Amino acid sequence: MDKNTESRYVHPDQVMLAECTRKEIRHALARGDLKAAIIPIGAIEQHNEHLALGFDIFASTFIAQQVALKLYPQATVAPGSPVGYSPYHMARKGTLTLRKETMQAYLYDVIASLRTHGIRTVLVVNGHGGNHNMLKDLLPQWRQELDVTLDEVSYWTGMSEQEQADILQGYRDLRDGKLDTVARQTALNHASEEETSLMMAAYPQRVRAFTMEEYDAENLDYADDLSAKVREYLEPFSGQGWPAAGPNPENARDRARQENALLSTAEKGARLTAFHTQFVANMLKQMIDASARE
Repeated sequence: MDKNTESRYVHPDQVMLAECTRKEIRHALARGDLKAAIIPIGAIEQHNEHLALGFDIFASTFIAQQVALKLYPQATVAPGSPVGYSPYHMARKGTLTLRKETMQAYLYDVIASLRTHGIRTVLVVNGHGGNHNMLKDLLPQWRQELDVTLDEVSYWTGMSEQEQADILQGYRDLRDGKLDTVARQTALNHASEEETSLMMAAYPQRVRAFTMEEYDAENLDYADDLSAKVREYLEPFSGQGWPAAGPNPENARDRARQENALLSTAEKGARLTAFHTQFVANMLKQMIDASARE
């Protein structure tokens, strides 16, 4: 952050491109203040019974906004892609999914627009596991075509297993061998303690209260009663335990996620947010510095 802005309040909307006027962006570019853009991507997909469907895009946008505030006035947050690649969650009502090519085309056009206006550094911040490495094979080509310092990152990837365990009970239990089923051992990173805590800190209104009694009363089944269309979405993942390869593991894992979410607190979420923000901010600052040297 610029030393001149450290003691000045910056409204969070000021770092959101869509909230700015053309004059504000024009002047920021002319002054040389605005050097980079962050594009958040995420998903609209099921996050168990208690989290809003938009968790992934809410989280990536929130982290992007915190990074831009930390580096103010050097970065703006461009409108991202709210829907992501989520075909394996289509058995749950409300989930939406894109083809990978659709998202890639959107991102290319947004990055090209930003570069046209003189923004030479762009970081795509991902909030959804299915989008991870969405651009990996395309980045070298896009960097050359658009003459831009460009990268992508999933915001949670800067955290080691030990750092996760320092904050989250579920990861301590996994480390210590206290999770007694495969479902519980593989239910820690989606709609569970980690993500629920983050949302409790950032947007508590998007977290619903729940009990395991209420969950069990719904008699949810994501293994047997699947429509033909849903099975089409799941078929490419048949080698990962979906119906074509044998018993669907999702009923047990779905319940384990709900159970693990009971460990969530806003305090844990605040610690996660601070860690992820610093990790992404460090990456973007290095990219800005690299652009300046070119």
